[in-house]
Amino acid sequence: MPQRTIAKFGAVAGLLLSGCAALAAPERSGSAVTIADGSVRGTRNGNIERFAGIPYAAPPTRMRRWREPAKPVPWHGVRDAAAFGPACPQMPAFAPKGLATSEDCLTVNLWRPTPRKGLRKGMPVMIWIHGGGFSGGAAASPTYDGSAFARKGVILVSFNYRVGRLGYFAHPALTAATANDETLGNYGFMDQIAALRWVQANIAAFGGDPANVTIFGESAGGASVNMLMLAPAANGLFAKAISQSGFPRWGGRPLRSAVDSAEQIGVEFAARHGIAGSDARTVDALRALPLAALTESDPPADMDRMGPVPIVDGTILTEEATVQIGRAAGAAVPLLVGGTSCDGSVYGMEGAIALFDFAGSDGTFERLYPGARNEAILEAQTDRVETEPVRFQARARTKAGRPTWVYRFDQTRVSAKTHSAYCRGAPHAAELPYVFGTLDLQEPFTNAPASPPTAADLAVSRLMIDYWVTFARTGTPNAPGLPEWPEYGSGKEPVMSFGEGHAALHHEQRKQQLDWIESRLTRPSVW
Repeated sequence: MPQRTIAKFGAVAGLLLSGCAALAAPERSGSAVTIADGSVRGTRNGNIERFAGIPYAAPPTRMRRWREPAKPVPWHGVRDAAAFGPACPQMPAFAPKGLATSEDCLTVNLWRPTPRKGLRKGMPVMIWIHGGGFSGGAAASPTYDGSAFARKGVILVSFNYRVGRLGYFAHPALTAATANDETLGNYGFMDQIAALRWVQANIAAFGGDPANVTIFGESAGGASVNMLMLAPAANGLFAKAISQSGFPRWGGRPLRSAVDSAEQIGVEFAARHGIAGSDARTVDALRALPLAALTESDPPADMDRMGPVPIVDGTILTEEATVQIGRAAGAAVPLLVGGTSCDGSVYGMEGAIALFDFAGSDGTFERLYPGARNEAILEAQTDRVETEPVRFQARARTKAGRPTWVYRFDQTRVSAKTHSAYCRGAPHAAELPYVFGTLDLQEPFTNAPASPPTAADLAVSRLMIDYWVTFARTGTPNAPGLPEWPEYGSGKEPVMSFGEGHAALHHEQRKQQLDWIESRLTRPSVW
């Protein structure tokens, strides 16, 4: 990912994470639950119980750095699950305010309805995968509080996974030192799969149904959802998927034997720190690097090529994701997919201008995207990186007979408009507090306490939560009392638009613009 984009992701992720320490403390001790590795006791706040900081894997430290996640060490007695675990180490731009970081970060969190008369069984499960450009983010963001889902009878699970160079990194020495049956490079994805396996093994103890699991995520989390649907190792670990702003034409970086391959970038990184060679001593030297080195920003000369991204490793990502998505490969699960109306804001204005190379001299760009130049570029960049790729993904799935529903988020609070002054719609990540019902915790994109949400804000939030929960429970977003949401491909490519306080159905939305964007896409892009 271009470094300027990483910086923008970092700004968004950091603001989402700000205020972690300010979450209201739960009122009192909750239930004790026995799971595979021991017993845990959560906290209770009215009708909601929360369990936080439960290890789903052993700490990936020292000799376990850049290795597949190992099973956690069992414990005796009842483990306190009141506090979130630390976030995984990340670049300074992503550093979460009020939350510690540590390599010992592979933990899960869980919200459920408070048991009243014995354990409630068979509840649907939703697993949240946080965003952050694969370089940052944390499950403990107050925006991601799972209480709204638990109030609807859903168990909400979130977790941390390795990011940045600790999560997506390759080097010939690591390749040589890795056993033939171990996977290389995509350690963040390995963590995600380990967390999904933890849910399968333990969720019934909390009252969840392991056969009714929905994965969902936003930005890098949405891209993770897309790639987990393609990963053979994740097959059977979930039954439904929701990808929010997952940029379906993101492809992945080659492991080796290519310009800017993951291994080549790893060699250059090692050389910057005086490490050469490809033998066991090289591996030891890499694993001995301090976290400050592993989380440093790339030098300016490498801003556009060295950001950590998913790797086409031949095992988890068997080939470029875009190629697989284009033929509807992978898990044949129902999918709800979409993005915001100004997802291009993730690149920032400078990044969008630098990256947008579609404008020709024939006047087509000006005709399709009229108005102020900067606003037009962000609108076109949104179509390029999200709106057209979502159509591309939905068309491929529809052709293969796989249930798919498409949405577009266009509700915008004043703070979000200030954050992205050139946006004609809702900026990247603007939907998150609506989906989680956390509009009252803090303003999106600011450090300020939340101003009272408007009636329109609350109405959109209720609609999105109801659709998301209904989809997780039944495999379709449709339910009595909700506006009908047809599957994509039925009629003229329906898209549900959330904005102005309601949900409205549109058909063949932005067809001229998306057809033009598609005609300019000559090859899949890494990012």
